[in-house]
Amino acid sequence: MSSYQSPPLQRQQTPRNPVDHAYTNSYSGRFPSQNFPPQSPTNEAGSSSSNPFGDGRASSRSRSSTIGQNYPIPAQPPMPNSPPQNVQPLFAQHSGGGQQSSRPVSRSAASASASISGPGGSSVAMMQGALGGPNGGVGPSARTTASNRSPFSTPVTSLSRQRPHQILLINPNSTRSITEACLNSIRPVIPMGVEVTGYTAPYPAPTAIESATDAIMSTEAVLRDLAKHAASNGETVQNFDGMIVACFSKHPLIDALRESYDVPIIGIMEASLYVARMLGGRFGIVATGQRSKIMQDDQVAGYGLSHFYVGSESTHLGVLELEARSRDEVAKRIAHASRTLVVKGADTILLGCAGMTDMTRAVKDAVREEDGRRTVNVIDSVEAGVMMMAGLINMGIPTSKKGLYKGEKEGRRTRGQNWL
Repeated sequence: MSSYQSPPLQRQQTPRNPVDHAYTNSYSGRFPSQNFPPQSPTNEAGSSSSNPFGDGRASSRSRSSTIGQNYPIPAQPPMPNSPPQNVQPLFAQHSGGGQQSSRPVSRSAASASASISGPGGSSVAMMQGALGGPNGGVGPSARTTASNRSPFSTPVTSLSRQRPHQILLINPNSTRSITEACLNSIRPVIPMGVEVTGYTAPYPAPTAIESATDAIMSTEAVLRDLAKHAASNGETVQNFDGMIVACFSKHPLIDALRESYDVPIIGIMEASLYVARMLGGRFGIVATGQRSKIMQDDQVAGYGLSHFYVGSESTHLGVLELEARSRDEVAKRIAHASRTLVVKGADTILLGCAGMTDMTRAVKDAVREEDGRRTVNVIDSVEAGVMMMAGLINMGIPTSKKGLYKGEKEGRRTRGQNWL
């Protein structure tokens, strides 16, 4: 069987296009900012961006958009003893009738070309897979021709909502100034379309949560008060899309609210722990008193994160002392504890009390590198809670009522206990 030999192709003198030449000799010109980074063509034949030159039809795409996506291709070197030639990018050989195209070829399309004309009309062999095969059809390379598609999609914006998402920020102690400090700290970072309402636990809730007894007393006070508002015609918790317990602990109020309400409920400790795991390898916590340090060690273990935990460092200050002492003294104690955690290997620092929420900047300055770089993350737990809650509300997923957080009211009614 005789093998097919294609006839030698004749050189076609293609005039230099000044626009193509400018793109060929300028990397920044070839890749405009809106098309960067360039991508290898991977379009299938028959798609809206496949190369139509194999069947002789002209492309409907503009040259500028095509050039912006193609890699620069060096010209084929001249044959020995040939006169000097003008350097131009490779062009795909036209295989059918119609107008010759001057569209530049990408690297993959150029490697698939069968041949280009050499000096004196001689054929210079290239790699296999020509656009025009032995039967005049479209070869395999037409399936991997140049594309002007950017790897980046059109930006997607959020849809407008009829009302903003409502978040209830619950301070489970009865110190109103701590609630105000939390609201002031998150004011600059509240997402668009979100409103945060503060809530301070009523009497007889303790003024600070520093023990298990404090936590139980505050839980009882808040549950009774919220149940009263839920049953009233005025101020009601039923209007809120999510609730945050602003106490840096595994506060029993968190699980109690999850039993009582369908909306997402989170605590600022668990929110900041999960953020720390996503942004760093090891985290440490700045605690208030020594008992808080021990409690936090146990609670981190309860969340299953002890492997990533370098420990807590106490400031030896009570919760209310964070406000009663001078700001400079409080800042120095928190900064010292933060630097100790960094020495232990922490790359992320958590402020372990809602009352520390206005100390974020001071801690960032304390743990920055000697050359001024900030390589250690400092997480405000209240801010982390608000951001995470906004995301949960947008996902539209409520608290599951199948297992652990199944409503408790039915069981109490069965026992004849309607005290809530």
